[in-house]
Amino acid sequence: MRAGVIRLGPSQVSRTLHEHAQAQLPAPPAAPAKAPEKARAPARGAGGNFTVEGVGNLLTQLARCCQPVPGDAIAGYLTRGKGVSIHRQDCAALQRLVARQPERQLPVNWAAAGNTRYEVGVQIHAYDRKWLLKDLTNVLAQSDVAIVAIQSSVDSARGLADVRVTLRVGDFEQLSQLLARLDAVPGVQDARRLG
Repeated sequence: MRAGVIRLGPSQVSRTLHEHAQAQLPAPPAAPAKAPEKARAPARGAGGNFTVEGVGNLLTQLARCCQPVPGDAIAGYLTRGKGVSIHRQDCAALQRLVARQPERQLPVNWAAAGNTRYEVGVQIHAYDRKWLLKDLTNVLAQSDVAIVAIQSSVDSARGLADVRVTLRVGDFEQLSQLLARLDAVPGVQDARRLG
């Protein structure tokens, strides 16, 4: 077991949440009123900071299937031995997991914004033309995003290009603005987020 990694099963998380809920109940009238305890504790993850309600010190990680970024509605899923996996709430993979084991879903929120960047995949469909890739990468460079990977292919028979780019963005707003700018590049039919 690696240092700093705490492995919890569903029963331990359930017990902790139950104990926390019991601590939140009002005190009996004879006892002096206690200040309410914090309902959230930050959980640090590989992809950023999240707040897992009622539980602290859990390992968290961004799900690769949907690649959430700040601004997305998110939910957590308690995995076996890998902590809490953070998904977009509309993620099909999360819906399948929760349908099988709903007790493993945890409420999760984004923590205060920082300088963290998040990887996200973008797919661009466009008419193939001279300087298309240059125009697309210029838009990316002007948008202050880092290009992690880029892959393109051309269907010469139909004259269409398919470009897939993995980027590092700061939040959902930056990603939305970037997609709008890519959509406006001459010849682009569609620019959308993958996942």
